Amino acid sequence: MRIAVRPRWIVFSVLVVFVAVACVFLGFWQLSRLEERRASNAVLVARLAREPIPLEDLRSALRPEQGIEVDPADYEYTMVTTTGRLTDRGRVLVRSQVVRGQAGVHGVYAMELDDGTAVLVNVGWFPLDLAIGSIADAFGGSGEVELTGLVRADQKRPALGRTEAPGLLDTVARIDIDRIQQQVESPLLPFWIQLVEPHEPGRLPVPVPLPEAGEGSHLSYAVQWFSFGAVAVIGYAALMRRELRPRRRRRARAGD
Repeated sequence: MRIAVRPRWIVFSVLVVFVAVACVFLGFWQLSRLEERRASNAVLVARLAREPIPLEDLRSALRPEQGIEVDPADYEYTMVTTTGRLTDRGRVLVRSQVVRGQAGVHGVYAMELDDGTAVLVNVGWFPLDLAIGSIADAFGGSGEVELTGLVRADQKRPALGRTEAPGLLDTVARIDIDRIQQQVESPLLPFWIQLVEPHEPGRLPVPVPLPEAGEGSHLSYAVQWFSFGAVAVIGYAALMRRELRPRRRRRARAGD
């Protein structure tokens, strides 16, 4: 077995071990991601099945207790109801949204509440070539509306994400509440609402689809990583066997 201690085989062996261990690690990591996804799916399904709660109940739950802040993301996908007035002031359009292969935008408006605060509402999808008029065109002359929708978490800019331009924004890449607050007079709540109702089929805007409890590709990725690790080990063994076979034959002939 001198071949196994040759420098090139030592390097090759270390490389194979590294690849195999890395593949196994990545495979189990994907399985852990799958378990996390299943747990979040269970929460999502449970929250979507509940009856909507008044927005004020959610606001009460989010008030700090004993100095401890509550993260609104912990209540994401909770169904809420509220009444307020949608206003065009500070409206933004979330770009790069596609419905049935057609490019468009999501319209995000501030809903003014009775206590002087406001909450951002994603009312749904508009086609890109549409000249969007007043929100009153879609929800009545005063903009007053009683709505039902999903609580959604603030979409902060990623560390490497593009910074929005200064000044008044017309389009945005994400619903970053702190950034949109700069052009909305009323203080914004620390979450936004994805509109579910009211909606008249066949009319714009088209509501954003409800989230689906899919498992993604984590299981297939895990199988792929485990397979890559197995291929590395089996391939290494096959190469070693092929390398050793001529030497065994020469030793056998020498013995004869």
